[in-house]
Amino acid sequence: MLKKYLLILLVTANSLMAEGLLLPPAEDFFMDSQKVWKNKTPILIMFSVPGCGYCKKIKEDVLSPMAKLDEYSKKIIIRHIDSNSSDEINDFFNEKVSQSDFSFSYVVDFFPTIILVDNYGVTLDKIIGAGVDDYYWMYLDEAIASSTKKLKQQLNAEL
Repeated sequence: MLKKYLLILLVTANSLMAEGLLLPPAEDFFMDSQKVWKNKTPILIMFSVPGCGYCKKIKEDVLSPMAKLDEYSKKIIIRHIDSNSSDEINDFFNEKVSQSDFSFSYVVDFFPTIILVDNYGVTLDKIIGAGVDDYYWMYLDEAIASSTKKLKQQLNAEL
């Protein structure tokens, strides 16, 4: 009987670890916005919900590998939002808000959704859904390049 419970615990722990998938969770967008100013890199926010197979696929196949690559650590700041969570984060105005309310403020109602934002949290680009597997990375790369260009234009205009 004890072996059965240990096996169930092991399987459950492995599936929970797979859900996390090494994506940096959103905690403090106010501090992240300071990094945007300094590095001139947009913030990529992935909105997902637990149990979403497409969300898991994007995390496993695209965003987790991307988060590990030095090339992308210089291009973007990656953050993850669990749109069903009541856990609080700091928003772009340094105010506490639940992750679900943060998702609601961006009118995210389809998952996965990826939004690239500037230092004020203004949307630069958006990808809704999982798209075609073979081209998703390419679409995301194009969105990152486009967002970076817009961000640099904005920051240069503000100076």
